[in-house]
Amino acid sequence: MGFLHSGNLRKTAFYASFFLILSYLNLTIAAVGANPAGNTGYTPDAGVSESAHAKRVSAASAVAARPDELLVRLKPGVDQAAAEALHREAAARPLSIIKRLDIARVLIESGTVDEAVHCYMESGLVEFAEPNYRRTAADFIPNDPLYADQWGLSKIGMGMAWELAGSAQTQVKVAVLDTGVDPNHEDLKDSLAINTANGGKVLGKRFFVDGSGKQGSDDNFTDEAGHGTHISGIIAAKTNNSLGVAGIASTARIMPVKVLDDIGFGDDGSIALGLMWAADNGARIINMSLAGPTPSKTLGEAVKYAQGKGALIVAATGNDGSGTPNYPAAYEGVIGVGAVDSKDAWIHQSNFGQHVDVVAPGVSILSTFLASKSYDGQAYEANSGTSMATGVVSGLAALLLAINPALTPERVEGIIDVSADDLGSAGWVRYYGHGRINAGKAVQISASSTKPAITIVSPANNTQITKAIMPVSANVSSASAGIAFVEFYLNGIRQGTVAAPPYVFNVTTGDLFGKNTIKAQAYDKNGNTASAEITCFKQTFSDVGIEYWAFEDIETLASEEVLAGYPGGIFMPTKAVGRAEFVKMLVESLGFSKKSSYSGYFKDVSSAHWAWPYIEAAYDLGMISGYGENRFQPEAQIKRVEMAAILLRSGAYSLDYSGTTFNDVSPGHWGFVSVMSARNASVITGYSGNYFRPEQAMSRAEAARVIKNSLY
Repeated sequence: MGFLHSGNLRKTAFYASFFLILSYLNLTIAAVGANPAGNTGYTPDAGVSESAHAKRVSAASAVAARPDELLVRLKPGVDQAAAEALHREAAARPLSIIKRLDIARVLIESGTVDEAVHCYMESGLVEFAEPNYRRTAADFIPNDPLYADQWGLSKIGMGMAWELAGSAQTQVKVAVLDTGVDPNHEDLKDSLAINTANGGKVLGKRFFVDGSGKQGSDDNFTDEAGHGTHISGIIAAKTNNSLGVAGIASTARIMPVKVLDDIGFGDDGSIALGLMWAADNGARIINMSLAGPTPSKTLGEAVKYAQGKGALIVAATGNDGSGTPNYPAAYEGVIGVGAVDSKDAWIHQSNFGQHVDVVAPGVSILSTFLASKSYDGQAYEANSGTSMATGVVSGLAALLLAINPALTPERVEGIIDVSADDLGSAGWVRYYGHGRINAGKAVQISASSTKPAITIVSPANNTQITKAIMPVSANVSSASAGIAFVEFYLNGIRQGTVAAPPYVFNVTTGDLFGKNTIKAQAYDKNGNTASAEITCFKQTFSDVGIEYWAFEDIETLASEEVLAGYPGGIFMPTKAVGRAEFVKMLVESLGFSKKSSYSGYFKDVSSAHWAWPYIEAAYDLGMISGYGENRFQPEAQIKRVEMAAILLRSGAYSLDYSGTTFNDVSPGHWGFVSVMSARNASVITGYSGNYFRPEQAMSRAEAARVIKNSLY
């Protein structure tokens, strides 16, 4: 699993930014000098250098008047001839009329604005004459010298978002699981989370596997690659400090969690530990600009753990340019982020598909970097990829929480989704998800908190699946904002989105087995969410229904073609399982190949026996040893103690014979270690009275349960 940026686009525009700033200052000075007495022109605060504060323009502010236009309203009763004569005297020509206000927009053909205003007002024929002021959006423009080169911030409306957010923001902890962070970077050192319980040190950690293969951790989170430093700057570089770049959520506090090595690779064990550590230490947001195409139970459980602690996880969808789901982005509840360029076009390296929730700017994204590795020795660099886009979304999530810490992870995701600008077509699409994020809109809608209502009306709960296509219908209502869309999920994977009633989606059921969960999640236009779930099931065997205690175990192994039934579509769950049958089930569950050439290890397993390839493969792997006189007894019923011994030898669980012993399996019993290890691994339990019944035969249903508990 590696970090996700493609290429290093070196920064060369420092001087261009410098001259842009000089040009702005020159224009401001000229405007101040020309400001006429009595005009309500707007200039920087008196006595404050422009380089020492941000330029803030309110919604009612004019930065300059149009140099050749006035807005004029005549007094009632002035006839057309008098009006025309007045316009000629003022050397002006009417351009248009704002009819409902009776105001004329006039063009000054000669002279100055001041002279024309004076002429109109001296005539006594007008109520007012004033410059046609230009105005600008109510945006906060930071004074960071490289801000002008951060195109992605203006694209997502950060100026408006900052203005609306104001300065009353809380410090939100954002864990960046990456290559670490440069703790001494000029634009980041004041944005790191501090561990007040540990002498004021930075709250960071490193998780790794050492040279001997042992899992380790320490406090050395220093970045030697630059990737983690780059992502951290996108999220929380200090804004408006006259240095470098502007971070999206400047009040956020970065928790550096180093889980990737210095070339950008990390293992699931280290990443899982980093996730849990971040959640345990108060991270509200966990940025994961990393991905891999293979789902992992370890990583999936760590994601659930962090989500259970209240953390919102934001992850990159990957840079393969394919529809292959990448993890952790594809896990339920994780915001999966793709990338677009400055024209809002999908970049071909960005993965697409059901795991894409939103997209964000991801090309030539300028941020903090390691001076030792940058092209020009400066501590800033532009990089591209879904990694960078992920940092942008994490920054927006942090800003929303900084404004309103009471927001839940679900609400934050809902706000980000519904406020995104549609790309390609309206609604969710496979390349852009819900669209490119819009920070200004997201901040605007974050105040409302009334949830919509949703129920699944069809199918009913616990419906048996009998058709390849199953329509799912939901009733949805919203008290105020109106419904933006409804998403439909099958077993945690988004199947599609419906943006208008009727809220019906056809779920494909062909590959399903056992119990399945269908969820419909409604989003109102303010990002509030509500969901409803039902369970449906697909029954493979007529004698194993949904209420049977081992239903899911049997269905799971049947779906993997580890178990088969009998003629007539029955399973016979209470039938005792033979030793040969159990070994075949275990070899196939572990994914081992059956043996291709017969060796004749056991006298009672000939080359004509149906299970010899599995039995001899298990023997070669050390899973079985047989009985005396080189016999295996393939048709004998397997005993509970034998099952425990074979599973332990197969590596299904670790050696652990601690704890209270069973009354009928003493430490002197040949199977004591195997039985206790199976019990401690929660693979099998005993019976009432603290008995294990080691000599009791295993049923087919029991075999399915212990194999599923061990390996699935």
